[in-house]
Amino acid sequence: MPRSNLALDGAQAAVPAALVSHDWERFRKSTQEEIDAVVEVLKSGHLSIAMGKGMPNAEGLEREFAEYVGVRHCLAVNSGTAALHCAVAGAGVGPGDEVIVPAYTFIASAMAVLHQNAIPIFVDIDPETYLIDPLKIEAKITTRTRAIMPVHIYGLPCDMDEINRIARRHSLKVIEDSAQGYGAKYKGKSTGALGDAAGFAMTTTKQLMTGEGGLMTTKDASIFERASMTRLFGERVDMNASDRAYASESIGWNYKMPEMISALARVKLRHLDSYVAATQRNADYLTSRLKNIEGLRTPVVPPDRTHSYYLYAVRVQTDRLASDLPPARVRDAVMAALSAENVKVARWQKMAVPDQPVFQRKQAYGRGCPWQCHGAGETSYETSEFRNTRAVIDDHFVVRSLVPPNSLELMECYAIAFEKVFEHLDRVLEIHEESSEAPVASEKTR
Repeated sequence: MPRSNLALDGAQAAVPAALVSHDWERFRKSTQEEIDAVVEVLKSGHLSIAMGKGMPNAEGLEREFAEYVGVRHCLAVNSGTAALHCAVAGAGVGPGDEVIVPAYTFIASAMAVLHQNAIPIFVDIDPETYLIDPLKIEAKITTRTRAIMPVHIYGLPCDMDEINRIARRHSLKVIEDSAQGYGAKYKGKSTGALGDAAGFAMTTTKQLMTGEGGLMTTKDASIFERASMTRLFGERVDMNASDRAYASESIGWNYKMPEMISALARVKLRHLDSYVAATQRNADYLTSRLKNIEGLRTPVVPPDRTHSYYLYAVRVQTDRLASDLPPARVRDAVMAALSAENVKVARWQKMAVPDQPVFQRKQAYGRGCPWQCHGAGETSYETSEFRNTRAVIDDHFVVRSLVPPNSLELMECYAIAFEKVFEHLDRVLEIHEESSEAPVASEKTR
């Protein structure tokens, strides 16, 4: 086959190296406003809880984020996983209970359930949205089920009306995993205010990024009280009291958020909407250019919600392409060609969560716990289940660097790269297959 204008064939890359020489998703330089806020905390010497003084920045962040989301209560903790765990504990989930979780998510969703000695029960996803499929939830509900955990994957809210209807029919709690959902709306309401409780993450790539940290939100005072005890050793503590009883009423952890992180988060929260809006503009433009490429499916956004695009996911539709290669091979070839064009692409998850060793071996705490420690019976994590999840894992990938300060200039280059790769897909596949068949060099010749 003749050479093409692909970067894989030695042609100039569609995306100039200068536009992608920085990785703004992982290494965002702090503004002077952020630096000043953190330095003020350092100068104060008040880095965490102080009896009689509490945690003023953490408490300020809790007030401000609760108002931003539209709930009564927020709990600042030291990670997104801790936020989810506090939500699960606050919702009253206990040993041997079951929580419905999507099969496609980050492991933390399920780990938060295990942290309560409870059992995750997985449900397949909708292949259009990558979100938990409400039509498949009720088949997984048993007498042990206590909650449903919808995950707003990539920043797209789940079908919360239907999920809440199912929960009410079965007297279940709804715990949103909103780790990726900052700024997204469902029928005009923010994620984090759509169920009984929610957990947000503030890790390095999140829309509200502080390196580490988490936020739990709820409208329910009793959920908030139990979650607060989970945050601090099972104690009922007034952070501003001049004395502390040090009396633990239940098991709890040390999930406090440091004051420097809280101060940084308060500054970033003030700019969150503009950050999300800039990302949405980039994503909308990219979709307008990519949606007509044969064999490529761009993100689906139902009309009753908005997408905040924590990640921009696309699927390679092999049934629309003249290739008999397995979907994963075609996807890998496309990703390699786009990478050569300087497009930032990646695979976010590489297996369904129930396929992870901890669930296949069922040894979270050893001796089969929590599955065999509470008379829970036989929970099956059958590898042939969750077909939609596995299909998505095989044929989709995510495009990075849609976040500001990257702009439409980069999106234009990304679009040109996609158009070039799919225009020359036969050549892309040929190069990939040739490289796959090439012998691996020995250590001596490398």
